[in-house]
Amino acid sequence: MPIATAIDIKPLHPTFGCEVSGLDLSKPLPDDAFDELRDAVYKYGVVVIRKTALDDQRALALGRRFGELDSSKPHRLAGRKFRLNIDEIFDVGNLDDKDQVFTTADPERTAGANGNALFHCDGAYNPRRIGVSILRGVELPPKGTGGETEFLDSRAAYDDLLEATKAKIHGLVGGNSLFHNRKTANPDSPLFKNIDPMTKPQAKHKLAQLHEPSGRMNLYCMSYTHHIDGQPLEEGQELIREIFNHCQQDRYKLTVHWENNNDVVIWDNTATIHRATHGAYEGKYRRDMRRVSVFDTGSQAYGENDPSTFWQQGLP
Repeated sequence: MPIATAIDIKPLHPTFGCEVSGLDLSKPLPDDAFDELRDAVYKYGVVVIRKTALDDQRALALGRRFGELDSSKPHRLAGRKFRLNIDEIFDVGNLDDKDQVFTTADPERTAGANGNALFHCDGAYNPRRIGVSILRGVELPPKGTGGETEFLDSRAAYDDLLEATKAKIHGLVGGNSLFHNRKTANPDSPLFKNIDPMTKPQAKHKLAQLHEPSGRMNLYCMSYTHHIDGQPLEEGQELIREIFNHCQQDRYKLTVHWENNNDVVIWDNTATIHRATHGAYEGKYRRDMRRVSVFDTGSQAYGENDPSTFWQQGLP
């Protein structure tokens, strides 16, 4: 007899990503339903849930089921002004602290949007990285104006590496920098063009590592990855480009289209890489996106960093 399940799963890509239905997020999920949702996140890497009833507090409660929540407070302490007053909700749309659509006249927010449009894993620039992210589309721009979220299957990308390449990168540690991402995305910005990321704190995480929930290997190489410890800068960056470009091939890519207000996407940052996309909505239509981030709960949560010297990077 088939085992009864709380959710229905529809795969979205040959190797990862799914859309689930059958969940009522207007109230706390029963343990069996949450267990199935969590297992789907770890198996597929990306889970899309349409037309949910999540609000801010329910999103926070769902996030806490996965683990301890990250906070946006480091950015607030660095001088960023927020529209929302809940530290555990990251305001990642295109609205400023006055609830207005920001434009290129706002250099800090524009630089952040450009950085988020490069493939990355949330929190990889901090010693304690992020595991699961929950992103909710509170208010979406008109369809056809952009703003999709793209994902890369970094486990399948590892699987397809040549054995010689797997051996080459085994044990290598990348230095991950928020400043490197911002400088790459905004090369002419006076905010970042004269900054040397090597003069800023960097988080150390291995380029190839075990994804413990699935038992598969994963590539942790992205726009935050600035250099490889123990290698000359140029040599390490050449290898980073090689691995990162491999991950960005179309065969590893899934594009999630936001169709309805309160669509939700949940993903595993230790099994996928993602980015926001630009579009005609920018500077014109509201795109209210709110993210809850959960610290990684696995044995590699702190990477090669010392947990006793915990710090978090923030930008205004």
